[in-house]
Amino acid sequence: MGEIILEGVEKVSVINRPIPVPYNYRIMYKIAQLVLIMGICCRNKGCSLEKLHMISVALTTNNEIKKFLSFINGTSKEYTLIRFDPSVNRALNFSLAEKIIYRQNNGLLRLTEKGKSFFAEILKDEELLWLEKDNLKKIGTSLTEDKIKALKVDWRIISD
Repeated sequence: MGEIILEGVEKVSVINRPIPVPYNYRIMYKIAQLVLIMGICCRNKGCSLEKLHMISVALTTNNEIKKFLSFINGTSKEYTLIRFDPSVNRALNFSLAEKIIYRQNNGLLRLTEKGKSFFAEILKDEELLWLEKDNLKKIGTSLTEDKIKALKVDWRIISD
């Protein structure tokens, strides 16, 4: 799997830190998570930045995923906030630079052939990111761009 991501990389620098970085903030975890999100939840048209952030944040805890699933299934309107995670932005920038994803003319993000190969490699290993895969299958393509737009309109109404 490393060959797909590190193709053409000549040098990698590692800086020892006094405190270890939690797994959910590590760049390779976030890239793998975003690739899974795009491969499972955004197959056909691409994925907006808001959608990637919403799903990524939903995957952080059991409570978040329950609230998120209630929102997208229409059983709850409690989901009134889109949180933007800086680690998602860093992973997106790295993924764009490594040509794992690309931005379409309409602004939506899609997997490149390299990204699709990475996605297939992640899916092959049943134990790798199994909880994320399970939760993403529950989400599927239920979160539409229309639902995100409606949520953003509700923000404007609430904040006025």
